[in-house]
Amino acid sequence: MSSILVYANRPEFTVTVSIGILYLLLQFIFREDGPYPDFPLIGKAPKDWFYTKTRKRWDNEALDILKEGTAKLNGRHFQVLSNFGPSIVLAKEFANEIRSDPRLSFRGFIERQGMVQYQGLDFLHTGLEGDIIQDTVRKNLTQALGGMTESLSRECASVVQESLPAAKGPFYAPKLPRHTKRLTQDQKWKHTKFIMGATNIAARLSALVFLGERLCHSQEWIDVSIRFTIVMMRAQERLRTWPVFTRHVVHWFLPEMIYMRKLVRDSKKIIEPELASRRAALGDVKKPQDSLSWLDDVRGDQSFDVVCGQLFLTVAAIHTTSSVITATMYDLISNAEYIPLLREEIIRVYNEDGGWEKTSLFKLKLMDSCMKESQRLNILGPNMMNRYAEDDVTLSDGTLIHKGCHITIPTLHMRDKEIYGSNADDFDGYRFLRMRELPGQENKWQFVSTSPEFLSFGHGKHACPGRFFASDEIKIALIHLLMNYDWDIVGEKPKSAAKPRFIPDPETLVAYRSRIPEIDI
Repeated sequence: MSSILVYANRPEFTVTVSIGILYLLLQFIFREDGPYPDFPLIGKAPKDWFYTKTRKRWDNEALDILKEGTAKLNGRHFQVLSNFGPSIVLAKEFANEIRSDPRLSFRGFIERQGMVQYQGLDFLHTGLEGDIIQDTVRKNLTQALGGMTESLSRECASVVQESLPAAKGPFYAPKLPRHTKRLTQDQKWKHTKFIMGATNIAARLSALVFLGERLCHSQEWIDVSIRFTIVMMRAQERLRTWPVFTRHVVHWFLPEMIYMRKLVRDSKKIIEPELASRRAALGDVKKPQDSLSWLDDVRGDQSFDVVCGQLFLTVAAIHTTSSVITATMYDLISNAEYIPLLREEIIRVYNEDGGWEKTSLFKLKLMDSCMKESQRLNILGPNMMNRYAEDDVTLSDGTLIHKGCHITIPTLHMRDKEIYGSNADDFDGYRFLRMRELPGQENKWQFVSTSPEFLSFGHGKHACPGRFFASDEIKIALIHLLMNYDWDIVGEKPKSAAKPRFIPDPETLVAYRSRIPEIDI
C-alpha cells in the first residue's frame, strides 16, 4: 500500500492520469457519431455542447423534432441526432428516388442501430449475410402462405383459448379502479392487459411456421422467444445510452446484455437438436415445411448460422405482429361500431368459400382497411426507409450525401390532411376500402402495399419481406378474437408511446367475455 501511495505522489503518475482523462474527454467531445457538417441540426438542446441532452431528447420527442424540422426548413433537408448517431432527414418526395439505389444500404443501418458487433446482439448479422433470409421469406414463406391458413387458424384457436380463458377465470386480475365495480360484478366479464395475450398469439403462430408443430407447443421455446424479443429491445436501448467508444467494454457488464447472451445459448440448446435430427434424417424422409428447413436449404454450401437466422426471423415476427394486433384491437374496441361489421364480413367470406381457402383472407377487405388505418395512426416509427451511404450519392436536387452518412424519411405525412382528408387524425375503418375502389388504386392501398405515401413497412428493395406473413397472422388472430369474444376498454383509453419505436400501451386494461361464434372457425 505504501509503495502505491509513493508512486501516486510522483509527477509521472499525475501526467499519466491527466493524459488518460484528456483522452477520454477528447473521445467524448469528438465522438465518431457527432453531427454531420453540411446539414442544419434540429432538436439541439440549449447550451448542450456535448449533445448529451440532444441525443436524449430524440428518445422522448422524436415526432416533435421531425415536425419542427419539417416546418422550419420547409422541405429542405436537415439532420437529427440520437444515441445511434446523426441521420439526414429527407422529404417523402425522395422515397422513390432512394428506394432501390444500390449505393444506399439497409445493412449499414442495421449494423449501427442494431449494434450487431456486440456479443448477444451479433445474431442480427444473419439478416445481413447475403440474401439468405430475404430469399427464404420471399421464395418459400410467402409462397407457402396460401396453404397455411387452416393450420394457422387451428393453432390460433388453441392459443387464444389459453390466453383468454373466460371459463376458467382471468389470467390477470389487478386491483381495478372504483368506476369499474359494476363491470366486474358481472361474472361473465374477465380482464386482461391485452398486450401479453397478443404476444403469446404472435409467438405461437410464428413458431408453427418457423419451427414446426413440436417446438410450436414447447412452452420452453415460447417463453424463451418472448423474453428474447423483449430483452433485445431493452438491451439495445440501454447500450445506446453509452458513448460509442465505451460500448465495446460496457456491453460485457450490462445486465441486459449478459441476459441476452444467456438467451442466445438457451435458444441454441432448443433449436440445434431439432436441426441436427432433420439433417440426420434419411433422404427419402419428407422435410417439414417450415423456415428452419427452408433456411437450411437456401443456404446450400454457404457459411450461415441457421439457428441465428431463426432468431432473427423470430424477433422480427413477434415484435411487429404483436404490436399491430394490439394497436388494431385497441382501435376496434375504442370504435366498437366496426366489430359487428367485421363479424358480418368474416361470416360472409367463410360461408362463400365453405371454410378457409387460399384466397379467403384476401377477401376480408374491410378488415384489411381497418388494419391499415390502425397502422397509419400507430406508425411503427416516426421515420422509416433508413439507409447508409456506401458511396457518395448526389440526389436529384443536387444535395450531396457523403459516403458514411445515414439518411431517413419521416412518416409525418401519414396523418397529412391533404392526403387523407380533414379527419386524418381520426380512425376511419373504411378509409382504405374507399381508396381501393378508386380507378387504378385497388392494389396501392392494401395492408401489405408500400408507397411514398405509406411507409410503415418501408418502401422499395428493402421493404419488409415478411409483411405478407404478418398480414395473414394478424387477420387470423382478429378473426378468432372478434368471433369468440365481446370487448370493452376498462378505464382510460390506451396511451401508446410514439417514440423512436412504437410501443402499444402495455398498461391498458381490457374487458372480454366469451360469445358463441356464428361459424365453426
